[in-house]
Amino acid sequence: MIRRIAAKVLVVFASFAVAILLLEAVVRVGGETDVDGQFRFLGFALEPYTLQTSQLRAGVQGYVANKEISAVIYDERLGWTYRPDSVRQAGSFTINSNGIRSTRDFKEEPPADSLRIALFGDSFTAGDDVGDDEVWGRQLEIMLKEAGLKAEVLNFGVGAYGMDQAFLRWQEQGKHFAPDIVIFGLQPENLARNLNVFRQLMHGSGPPFSKPRFVVDNGELELVNSPTLPPEGLMAAFEDFGNQPLAAYEYHYESRYVVSNWWATSRLASLVYAALKPAHIDIGVYERDTEGGQLGRSIIDAFARDVAENNAAFVVAHLPLQWHIQHFYQASPPQEPRFQFLLDHCRENYVYIATEAYFGAEYVADEHWTATKHYGPEIHALVAEAVGQGLIDCLASGACHPPRFESGWNWGESHET
Repeated sequence: MIRRIAAKVLVVFASFAVAILLLEAVVRVGGETDVDGQFRFLGFALEPYTLQTSQLRAGVQGYVANKEISAVIYDERLGWTYRPDSVRQAGSFTINSNGIRSTRDFKEEPPADSLRIALFGDSFTAGDDVGDDEVWGRQLEIMLKEAGLKAEVLNFGVGAYGMDQAFLRWQEQGKHFAPDIVIFGLQPENLARNLNVFRQLMHGSGPPFSKPRFVVDNGELELVNSPTLPPEGLMAAFEDFGNQPLAAYEYHYESRYVVSNWWATSRLASLVYAALKPAHIDIGVYERDTEGGQLGRSIIDAFARDVAENNAAFVVAHLPLQWHIQHFYQASPPQEPRFQFLLDHCRENYVYIATEAYFGAEYVADEHWTATKHYGPEIHALVAEAVGQGLIDCLASGACHPPRFESGWNWGESHET
C-alpha cells in the first residue's frame, strides 16, 4: 500500500512538473523579443528587463533635429528651460525675453511702488493647457490689484520640473529679480522626480534631457549631474547604462530595469510576477523616512532658507492632483496621502496655503481638468483665489511684510485704497 501511495504521489509530482515545463515552453514559444532585447508575452514585459533604447533614441534624435526651433531648450544647470521670446501651445503660452511665462518683460530691479511675487514649480505652476490670461499666476495678479494691492507676478514655473529644479531655477535666475514674496507650487508627487536623473526613464515620452539631482551627504545637499549631460550625450549613456556612473542615482532604473529576482531565468515565473505585481512600485519615494521623503523635505528647507537670506518671504502653495481632490471630498473615511508628512511639515514651518480647501466636490469632475489632467480655467481661478486670500492674510499679519517697504508701505492702507 505504501508503494502504491508513493507511486501515486510520484505520478502527481511528475504530472505537475510536466505541466510546468509545457507552460514554460508555451510562454517561450508564444512570446517575442523586440529590437531592444525585451521579451514580451500577452502584453507583459518579462524579466530580465532591458532599456528601450530604440524608443529613447527616437526621442533624442527628434529633439536634436529640431532643437533650433523648440520652445524647450537644454540648460546645463537646470536640465531644460524655456527658450526666451518663444511660444508654446499654438501661441497661447507666451515666453518673454526673460524666459518666463508672460506677455510682457520684466527688469531685474523691482518697481519701487509694486509688490513683486515670483512663482516656482512645475507645469501646474507654469499653467500647461490654458491660455496666458487664464493661468493662476496671471489671475493672482489681477485679483490682488482688484483688492487694492499693486503687484506683479513673475511665473518661473517649467513643465516636468522636480522640486530640485524649481529650487535651482530660483538660485540661477529668480533671486536676481529680487522678489518680495516667493511662492513654491508644491506637487508632492514630484518626490519621485527628485530621484530621477534621466527624464525619459521616468516617462518614456518625456523630454529627452537629463536633470540635476540632489543627494543628502552628511546632512548637506550635494548635486550630481551638474553640469547636466546634454541631449547629444544621452544615447551613449543609455547604450551602456549598466556602466553609467549616473545609473546609481536613477531610481527609475533601479526599480524597473535591473534584474533582482533569482527566478528571472524562468519565463513562466516572470510572467506570474509581471501579472501579479503592482502597476507602480513607489517604495522609497513618498514616506517620511525614505530617501524620497527626506530629500524632498531637505530641498524645501534649503529653498526656504535661501529665500529668507535674500530678504523675501517664502510661501508654499499645495497644488493637488485630481485624485487628491477625490480623496479630500469623496473618501469615507478620509484617507491621508502617503506624503501627508510633507504637507504637515510645510504647514508647521512655513506660510502654507492648502488650495484644495477652495475646491468643491464638483471640481472632481473631468470637465474641469484638461486631457493631460492639468487644471482647466475654472480651477486656475480657484487656485488664484486661494493663493490671493492667503497672501492677503499673510501681509495683514505681518508675516509676509516686505523689508524694502519697511518705512514707506503699509498693507492695511493699500488694501483700503
